Amino acid sequence: MNQSIQQTTTQKVEALMGKFRAAPQVKCKENHYFGPSLYIKEVIMPAGAIIIGKPHKLDHMCVMLQGRMIIVKEDGERIELVAPMTFMGSKGRKIAYIIETVVFQNIYATEETDIEKLENMCVENTQPLLEEEK
Repeated sequence: MNQSIQQTTTQKVEALMGKFRAAPQVKCKENHYFGPSLYIKEVIMPAGAIIIGKPHKLDHMCVMLQGRMIIVKEDGERIELVAPMTFMGSKGRKIAYIIETVVFQNIYATEETDIEKLENMCVENTQPLLEEEK
């Protein structure tokens, strides 16, 4: 990705997060599933929410079981996703506007089962999303 586009997008995301810090926060329900060499993190995101995700460190499989949303990738590309669908998720941060309640799964190949270790392995935790995470 072009370095200047990424910097501009990062600056826009930081400005957006600053505005949203004062707004009521949505708590998304999470479920964690484990299988042989497999970890699935499922997130349920309510309609009308704007979700600013932590940057993913790894490419991984994604399954959208329910719903509809528009995502904005770090390069500024906008994509509408409509369930059901399965696709390869890319590294980096995404912002999503949830049009219809979404049930979304991130799938990773790993033997790890400790949720905290998995969080550190899969996403960049050095960039807090909200003031409370600092």
